[in-house]
Amino acid sequence: MTHQTIRISLMLWERLLKSLNAALLTALLCVVLYALVTNFSEARGAIGKLFVKFAQIESFEAFNVKAAFRVDQIAEATPIYQALPADMKDMLPDDIRSLRPSWVERLLYVGDQGKLCEFESPNQKMVEDHNADRHLSADGLITMKDSREVKAQVLEDMRQAKARNRGWPNGEPRSCYVTELTERGRNVKTALAQFLRAGFAAATAPADRRDPKMKVAEMAQ
Repeated sequence: MTHQTIRISLMLWERLLKSLNAALLTALLCVVLYALVTNFSEARGAIGKLFVKFAQIESFEAFNVKAAFRVDQIAEATPIYQALPADMKDMLPDDIRSLRPSWVERLLYVGDQGKLCEFESPNQKMVEDHNADRHLSADGLITMKDSREVKAQVLEDMRQAKARNRGWPNGEPRSCYVTELTERGRNVKTALAQFLRAGFAAATAPADRRDPKMKVAEMAQ
């Protein structure tokens, strides 16, 4: 699932709920879904407060699609959960619950993250990404393998950049690595993708097939 697909899914969720004249609910739903796939630090201030309140909603049901908004309910709301053997099924909710928002994005794009290295002078984003990968590896969702090939490529990129007087602010790579999803990581990624796909399917369903009823679980006071 690409960044563009996720953005489209969020836009379609918003369009779906606007058609139900629920402007406030639309905004809050977008915060919930956005926070699941991006760094939560971007949702600060008033928006952050709205997310904290809305995160107490347990589920949303409309157009024959039920979506869970509490993190511990996402697994049970996806088809893969029902298809897993008992031991893996028990792990899936805990694995999803353990994720931080910024780790979700790293997990979704394993294998499509470019050249991964630990640099002498990394910027903040590099540090955060590397730490996220280390946490995901420690939790058994991905593997991190040292790669001399990637390091050689980055050193060559650095050499060419300096030869052309281009900026190279991060110094030499101390080590480089490649990441790969474990079986548990693939299960989590599939569950998250199915969760977003449910919203996409609901928003793009023909109008004559939509159920106009909408139900939101009780919000804690």
